[in-house]
Amino acid sequence: MARMRDPQRQERFERLLTQEVYRAAWNYSWRLCNRREDAEDLLQEALVHGLRKLDQLKEEATFKSWLLSIVRTRFLNGLRAQKARPQTVEEMPHLGGKAGPGSGGLSPELLTAMLKLPASQREILEMYYMDGLSMEETGQVLGIASSVVRQRLFRARRAIRKLLSDAVGAEQGDKMAKSRLSE
Repeated sequence: MARMRDPQRQERFERLLTQEVYRAAWNYSWRLCNRREDAEDLLQEALVHGLRKLDQLKEEATFKSWLLSIVRTRFLNGLRAQKARPQTVEEMPHLGGKAGPGSGGLSPELLTAMLKLPASQREILEMYYMDGLSMEETGQVLGIASSVVRQRLFRARRAIRKLLSDAVGAEQGDKMAKSRLSE
């Protein structure tokens, strides 16, 4: 607990925790938890843990991806404890029509298609497109190489195009995917 009271650590943490980084951490927590209260708890736990472990941050330039990896790890640890179950769009108020902080303004068709993707593909798309992380940052958060991120991103785009074309017709689905998920 003595490390938590270190004013230099606190000052450094507050300097690194910019509005953009906080917003990205909040949006990521929101999408992971699907409930505002849980997202708030997760983010608070991650921020406290990040402050406590700030000396483990190697480069300040990677603070955003470092913090998001803490959010992810805390979330996964919570899931293991709860034995989570799959959720539907209706159980996710921020994805089921109302625009929540984590929805990114996506259409209901695209959100529904994203929920049908495997979690690893959905997570890559969310980090890259919704959180605006680079391939390198996404790789840091997930603990994989950026070349693997690139490959998984390609496969996720292909899968979402297929799901959209099956759901809304080939021409319109391809158009929606290209307009939202293209580089």
